[in-house]
Amino acid sequence: MTNSVTAQKSSLSQVGDSYQGFKLVKTQAIPEIKVTLRELVHEASGAHVIHLGNDDPENLFCLSFRTLPDTSNGVAHILEHTVLCGSKKYPVKDPFFAMNRRSLNTFMNALTGADFTCYPAATQVPKDFYNLLEVYIDAVFHPNLKEFSFLQEGHRLEFAEPANPDSPLSYKGIVFNEMKGALSSPMSRLSEAVHEALYPNLTYGINSGGDPKLSLL
Repeated sequence: MTNSVTAQKSSLSQVGDSYQGFKLVKTQAIPEIKVTLRELVHEASGAHVIHLGNDDPENLFCLSFRTLPDTSNGVAHILEHTVLCGSKKYPVKDPFFAMNRRSLNTFMNALTGADFTCYPAATQVPKDFYNLLEVYIDAVFHPNLKEFSFLQEGHRLEFAEPANPDSPLSYKGIVFNEMKGALSSPMSRLSEAVHEALYPNLTYGINSGGDPKLSLL
């Protein structure tokens, strides 16, 4: 988690200092980029927080989780999308689309990598920063994960002609269509094949976003 919000209710200047259950385990100045790094550990859960403090007007946070898929079926990517389809405190269908219209954010997204899933957002307004953080934290720790959301975001079968039950079945889904686009170029296909050959037994040889061809088997 990184941000440039500098107001603190408790001094965290020396290793061993604590604040609301978080213990400071490392502090280091990085003069090359005028940043002070602080690493904290939540003593109850073991969660790590990295704080980068500087005078940049941007306030950024990124909630990151280790995700290690063992197949290219896109499960990590589908979960990344589904987590953002309503939470305990914000049980609306698409809280992030609604928030995007009301926030002064300069960046807001979610990303699935080879071995992680992260949820970053940034704004130059401190109040907006904490509003965004509240919505994101509730989304990732208290998602509703409804069946309809998986059908909407993942892979599903539909009639080619919705009003005609005799028409052929075809695959649909937001992640399915997104990855069809991402893997539509020869270079992207080559890159996936190279990674699969280089790392056959590691997560880096797996397409964490999901390979649409697996839905067609």
